Amino acid sequence: MISEPYQPRHSFPSIQAALKTVAGRIEGMHKACSTVPGIGRRDFDELVESIKAHGLLRPIEINRRKLLVDGRSRLQACAAAGIQLTDDDIVVTDADPVAIARSNNARRHLSRDQKVMEAERLLQEEEELAAKRKVEGGKKGRQAKQCSPGTTTVPSETEPKKRQPRAKDKVAAATGVSRETLTVARKIRKADPKIADKVAQGELSLLEAADKAGVARKKRVKLSVPKSTTPESAKPEPVRNSANGKSTGNQSLWHDEFTEVIDTPDDLRVVRCQNATLYSHKTNAFSAVVMPEGDQWWWCGPDENQGSTSRREDAEKSALDCFATFVKNEA
Repeated sequence: MISEPYQPRHSFPSIQAALKTVAGRIEGMHKACSTVPGIGRRDFDELVESIKAHGLLRPIEINRRKLLVDGRSRLQACAAAGIQLTDDDIVVTDADPVAIARSNNARRHLSRDQKVMEAERLLQEEEELAAKRKVEGGKKGRQAKQCSPGTTTVPSETEPKKRQPRAKDKVAAATGVSRETLTVARKIRKADPKIADKVAQGELSLLEAADKAGVARKKRVKLSVPKSTTPESAKPEPVRNSANGKSTGNQSLWHDEFTEVIDTPDDLRVVRCQNATLYSHKTNAFSAVVMPEGDQWWWCGPDENQGSTSRREDAEKSALDCFATFVKNEA
């Protein structure tokens, strides 16, 4: 059965409200820090309770401009717990904020598409830094030309610097997201930032966002990160024909190491990914879902047909049995 929705135990203050509790010591949040998705309400409540019981075990980190680079959730939890931070709770770091954000995201259970959008945000940050370096380099170049009266070239002893990798190449190498996928993600954000934000929050897939934003992509481009980011056991098994249990007769619309989209001869579209299986008939008269709940898999179809089982395969079979009943009734 479907469990009751989680009831939060503590208020979840906004980052702006949390920053007010440390006014004068933290002036704002670094852009790279804002790219890390916030934790869920259950995890937030546990963090608040831990801080109440044991104090802040890991300090909040800021850069030398007093911008928050690590510890956003801890800062919000302290605000929710009513705990005033001391100077020892806030430390200055010279670490790269982008590297910190990348490390934090590596520890989060983000979906494939959320990781792509996080990489796209890091790309934006890197491009802004590259533009600043270009301006600074231009100033130094003009100063070098003016260092010797009457000369119009840089002194011969100045060796040309080795060309640095482009921002997109740098982010692609660091995150494992291909250049082509980054390009698609960037086009989506430029076309409609709100749609891009929905992907970042897990409300839309990258493919759905590309369609909604009217972004064209090459047919060969797979919007995914490397296979190594997903365990072998998480790969979807072949979707079976809903009528006879065989895989023949299905039309594969999309298949990679993360997601499989199939249209069956019964006009049922099946979308199977790591943590869910969705079923939808072309008439929209039938829909069902299979999702995990704790150590169980529950399925839910129309007319309050639902149940739970310990095996995903059994839950999917129940959903397909429900669809078979639907087809019989429609005949």
